[in-house]
Amino acid sequence: MALISFDGLNVPLEEVQDNPARFATRVERAKKTPGYAVCCCRPAEGPIPLRLVVRRYGALFHLARWPDEGYRHERDICPFFADPGPSEESQGATHDAIRNTPTGINAKLDISLSVRTEGAVTQSKEPSATNGNRRRSAPLLGFLQRIWLDAGLNQWAGVASRNWGTCNAQILALLGDGLMNGRPVQEVVHVMRRYEEIAQAALKAEFEAFLSRIKTTPEAMERGVVIAELKSIEPSRYGFVIKIRQTFEAFFASKQLIEAASKSFRYAWSMIGNIAARVVAVLVLERTKDGNLRVIDMAAQLCNKSFIPCDSSYEVAMANRLVAERRRFVKPMRLTAGDDMLPDFRITDTAEATAIEVYGMESQEAYRVRKAAKQALYARRRIACVEWVPPAEITSVILPAAT
Repeated sequence: MALISFDGLNVPLEEVQDNPARFATRVERAKKTPGYAVCCCRPAEGPIPLRLVVRRYGALFHLARWPDEGYRHERDICPFFADPGPSEESQGATHDAIRNTPTGINAKLDISLSVRTEGAVTQSKEPSATNGNRRRSAPLLGFLQRIWLDAGLNQWAGVASRNWGTCNAQILALLGDGLMNGRPVQEVVHVMRRYEEIAQAALKAEFEAFLSRIKTTPEAMERGVVIAELKSIEPSRYGFVIKIRQTFEAFFASKQLIEAASKSFRYAWSMIGNIAARVVAVLVLERTKDGNLRVIDMAAQLCNKSFIPCDSSYEVAMANRLVAERRRFVKPMRLTAGDDMLPDFRITDTAEATAIEVYGMESQEAYRVRKAAKQALYARRRIACVEWVPPAEITSVILPAAT
């Protein structure tokens, strides 16, 4: 992990991300003078150092890559690295649902954050655009996957582990002073902070302040969005209770919502509470007339225990193995120019990148046809590919040696 320099300190990035309260005063000083922190992943070329943006989020500060300078960082070890091109801090087309800007994210989701409760009834979801002149809206899962991708949380640099503190810091750095559905993202989105005993009171006060902005009056409902790791989903007298990590707060949810979510996100759902995996969720909250908080919409993403996104329990097992063996790899999440297929993982510490495919559903004819087509593409293009076909043991899979 790279060292970060600010206010006369040289500190591992992971330590700053995991303990933001401890360094808040000194990072704030760096924000004022000289106006940035410095990444020490590699020597600077020329007089301009490897600057990092310092972004305030609430009472704390987080570090983000300097616009258009991701390519200057060390590819293999630095989370601030990004290839030059559209994926790096790209504002995107004006009609894109999610855009990155120099000040933070600009997202339009297909939910309503403010709903009038008098007069005409307002639907809870905003209709998606149907023509090129209207801005598209992103579903919750699309939003969650996009911030995971843009925050670099689908990449692994061969370190030993990653905890929620790192995820929190990189997501908040991405959100910045951005907008969600036209409103300041810091007002309507809360990313749960990693629990720190020394900051227990501050953590509680911070979350309560956010929840206090979720209101229902005779005139309107003001909603909020929480990004957190799911702890459990338990039945209750009137439906279900959703519990998240890093807090004792719990939220009610209807039977209909939980039934729908368990089908839509079935691979993630089956792994909630499994010690080998993590399940991250986006929850849309509103307050009932009785003052209780309830979840009215949600999305869930399955991850391995180091928060690498996965699409099945078998992918979780493979990602856990790659982390345990300190391999450098990426979980591709979006097609880029020239791509017509995505491997399940791509090892990047070999002479040439090596694809990993975790195959399943061998009993389905359509799946076997797609698998054969993919294998033919790898062979025709001479792309190295490692295959795992469960139920064969993962230990039977031979990975190429790192160079």
